[in-house]
Amino acid sequence: MKLHYKRLLVKISGEQLAGAAGTGIDPTVIKQIAGEIKAATTAGAQIALVVGGGNMVRGNQVAGGGITHVTAHYMGMLATLINGLAVGDIFNDCGMTAIVLTTLEVNAAADLFTQRRALHHMRKGRVVILAGGLGRPFVTTDTGAVSLALELDCDAVCKITKVDGVYNKDPAKHANAVRLEAVTFQQAVLH
Repeated sequence: MKLHYKRLLVKISGEQLAGAAGTGIDPTVIKQIAGEIKAATTAGAQIALVVGGGNMVRGNQVAGGGITHVTAHYMGMLATLINGLAVGDIFNDCGMTAIVLTTLEVNAAADLFTQRRALHHMRKGRVVILAGGLGRPFVTTDTGAVSLALELDCDAVCKITKVDGVYNKDPAKHANAVRLEAVTFQQAVLH
């Protein structure tokens, strides 16, 4: 396998981890992802994985009825930690060394993320699973993934979702959604 990128951040949506069920965790899907990641790490790539939590809790969807937006977003961050722990165990079971780091302080479950700690593990060939997003409410895991990729000096960000590209609107909700082959900065910001 020829490496295009030495250090890569992969963002996996929680929905993708759920497989066909749409909620929960599908170990079969995670094992398939593990096989792809293992091939890349065997070839020498350093991989960091950011996991979403939409298969469990989406902060912006549970807010209300007495649950504040801040609390709802922390619930979403905790969902990413649940996913990260599952992914870590399954990756390790598949013969990789995976380490879960989180921006949330939950010492019994995972180590706290620091740039030095993540880079150390990546340089050792371990897959670093990043949970908790940026540890702040109102920031999506997609945005957090890009920020973490910059912090870890990654060559590229790869996003694994159920959508095959960037659309002008949600293709799951709108039959007339158009897939965009290229998006300028202006289009992304203004629309």
